[in-house]
Amino acid sequence: MLRIIINADDLGISEEVNNAIAECFIERFITSATLMVNMDYADEAADMAQRLGWQERVGLHLNLTSGVPLTDEIRKCRRFCGKDGRFNAAFAKNLYSRMHLSKREIAAVRTEAEAQIIKYISYGLPDKHLDSHHHVHTDASIWKAIEPLILSYGFRSVRLTRNLYKKMSFAKHLYKVKYNKKLRAMPILTTDYFGSFKDFVQCRDDMEDGAMVEIMVHPVYDEDGRLVDRLDREKPIEEEKDYLSRIKHIKDFY
Repeated sequence: MLRIIINADDLGISEEVNNAIAECFIERFITSATLMVNMDYADEAADMAQRLGWQERVGLHLNLTSGVPLTDEIRKCRRFCGKDGRFNAAFAKNLYSRMHLSKREIAAVRTEAEAQIIKYISYGLPDKHLDSHHHVHTDASIWKAIEPLILSYGFRSVRLTRNLYKKMSFAKHLYKVKYNKKLRAMPILTTDYFGSFKDFVQCRDDMEDGAMVEIMVHPVYDEDGRLVDRLDREKPIEEEKDYLSRIKHIKDFY
């Protein structure tokens, strides 16, 4: 029987997303969420979590690609920020920089990541789970910078790199296997599988009995006011829940 975690990414990115995620908690469409602490609506999101009683289900959505950094040194790194001081995601678009950064850049990433961790902890959110915007924590260069922080700040769990897929290059598959093996060797919790709802639908028959699966969703409202997953705006989140509830070999994920 599969055990399911449904995590809403991007909490704190906007007022709309905050409200959409709050509704998902109320309707029990999700089991957890992860917060972007450097975004304009992070304070509102943290307050909402405390006020509505789901603060224990909020992890950190480490962010190195959107908004304004919390620290100064990374703003000087052109692979990370533009002249306006905002993240530009340039490093994430280049395979070399996803694998290799200079010592100065690694130090800047570590300083920024630590500042985001400290801000997350300051909100009094006890979950201590980490994933990231655009999955940057799974890039070798970023992992080199943040790995010591994971242990020193006592994070209990970290998201895998996506391993639910039907087709992928051999090199990419090999990297993912190696990364997930390294992650599982650490004294932290991981799931057995991770991917989107579409990934899950495609791969569910290939998963071992008893496996734990994380499904990421990105709740927003469509033009008709329905809760939908930003990755698939044609699919209301309620329909995703209904699909899961009809599968007999899935353990109740509430």
